[in-house]
Amino acid sequence: MEIVKLKKRGFEKIERNHLWIFSDEIEEVLSDKGVGIANIFYDDKFVGRGLYNGNTKNSLKFLTYKDEEINLNFFRRRFEFAKLRRKQLSPFRREINSEGDLLPGLIVDRFDKTLVVQVRSVALESLKNIIVDALLESYDPESIYERSDFESLPEDGLSRSKGILYGSMPEIQTLEENGLKFAVDVVNGQKTGFFLDQRESRAFVRNFSGSKRALDLFTYTGGFALNMAATGMNVDGIDISESDLEIAKANATINDLDVNFIKKDAFDLTGLGIYDLVIADPPSLIKKKEEQKKAFDLLKNLTNQIFLHLSDDGVVCLCSCAYNINSEMLEKVVLASAMINERTVRALGWTGLPIDHPHLLSMPESDYLKCFWFESVRKKMY
Repeated sequence: MEIVKLKKRGFEKIERNHLWIFSDEIEEVLSDKGVGIANIFYDDKFVGRGLYNGNTKNSLKFLTYKDEEINLNFFRRRFEFAKLRRKQLSPFRREINSEGDLLPGLIVDRFDKTLVVQVRSVALESLKNIIVDALLESYDPESIYERSDFESLPEDGLSRSKGILYGSMPEIQTLEENGLKFAVDVVNGQKTGFFLDQRESRAFVRNFSGSKRALDLFTYTGGFALNMAATGMNVDGIDISESDLEIAKANATINDLDVNFIKKDAFDLTGLGIYDLVIADPPSLIKKKEEQKKAFDLLKNLTNQIFLHLSDDGVVCLCSCAYNINSEMLEKVVLASAMINERTVRALGWTGLPIDHPHLLSMPESDYLKCFWFESVRKKMY
């Protein structure tokens, strides 16, 4: 077992319930492997246990204050606690939301009898069999499928893993949300197959049912587009992925809705018309705080284009799923673009993570999803 001795700064973070300790907040490490479960000390006093990876800057993820084994019983208790707070929710939900469920490095999405697992910690990889056994005892699924095939690795040393962990190969399933049906492909879809975290935003968009023309950028499988079409809007859905658009078209068909899906780079709005409502939910764009300027410029360029295709009193929702892009940055992006395009904008509100995606108030990093809703005010009002 690894032994990690904290500096005062690292200990103070744990005291205020922050679960991440960085390498410069560690005084000393006694290790023969460099990765694994660590006993944590400060001033020679036992503090707790966590996941240690000496090969990455975010070296330690805190698990428990107790002197307890990180074993089957540990994970089963955490799973049962997480399941209890979700018992009134749909069987299509996030079951384990990493830090928000006090299990940093682990994501589990549930699609009825199928669990989709994503392991984001090297130290957790060696515990995968135990995690699967605990999931079987707590949820009794028909299949458990892993989607740790990250586009960019969340932690140094992780392996990109994808495949069956238990049961048979999952088939495409049908999820129902807001009265609409969506096909979910957990094997070939993005992330775990469906963006469960945008549930509240997809419902919120229906508040603008008076809009005539709508644009859904980065539509994926049509989540926002179908919700807008269901209220009678004339909708264009844009995405670069042909395979995702095929599922989006199938989703429109099974819901008897008409959406014009277009294969196109959603960062380039050339050739599109004028819209009363625009949804922009781009990929995370950046992984590091040092890349904030890059993200600002990308979002500003996108928002500039949106204003060129927005009616005088149109509504926009600009989203970010990167925790390094905060709410203040999104507002600054919109304000900068509004000034360039001689628009006056009025904030309408925010949507974010739903109840099955809890985050810790002590960890702003765990509140990753932010959707800023705003409207353009007619110039002739002045």
